[in-house]
Amino acid sequence: MAKVAGSDPVPLWRLFLRMGGWFAVAFAVPLVILTLISNWQLGIAERFETEGRETVAVVRDKYFTESTDSDGDRTVTYYLVLDYVTQAGEAMNINRSVGNGVYNRAKLGDRMPIWYLETEPDRTELRRGETLSGSRVAQGIGLVFGLLTLGSVWYSGRWAVAAVRARRYGTRETARVTGLKQTSVRVNNKPRYRLTWREASGREGESLMYPRDEVDGYPVGSEIAVYQGIKRAWWSGDVGERVNG
Repeated sequence: MAKVAGSDPVPLWRLFLRMGGWFAVAFAVPLVILTLISNWQLGIAERFETEGRETVAVVRDKYFTESTDSDGDRTVTYYLVLDYVTQAGEAMNINRSVGNGVYNRAKLGDRMPIWYLETEPDRTELRRGETLSGSRVAQGIGLVFGLLTLGSVWYSGRWAVAAVRARRYGTRETARVTGLKQTSVRVNNKPRYRLTWREASGREGESLMYPRDEVDGYPVGSEIAVYQGIKRAWWSGDVGERVNG
């Protein structure tokens, strides 16, 4: 939970997170996962290029499974049961997940071409190059998350650096509280608020977001300390106090 800063300076990393850096973290997690998946698929695709073998599979059965997550969202996974014989004469029977389009078109007894790995014959492609296509899709989605991560780092990082620079080098002034502004952000179904103020120059400012009970102790007309930055002032309750003055 966000807390008003005390006398110690707030670290840069904490300001970064409070200014939206959590979005960068949230975007970076799927970026890493998608990168790992893409690289893994690319390795499999390269193996299909060198040791992929074609054969004909027979659809012996088809079925689907359903699951529901904690939010009540339903997920359906479709499977075909395939029989085929490798070029080495090995009889294979696998359950292969497929898209709903392939599932709906497939009929029991249908014969379809498939590709398998010679050293891992239960790993298959129903369409030549589908593993490579999957890797490229993962790369494309990963690129989007990469751009979102960089954008979030840039946006949150520049404000965090500006706040630290203002605390370290900016003029420390007094401002008067003008009220609380309720934001549209809610955490645990409780709204977040910003403390608002007016400086001696007449310029208005506002704090980072807090639960109401964290900023209720600053009534309208009370004085707070702010540090002047290049584009705006920063409340000492957000950034902490300057060391040695």
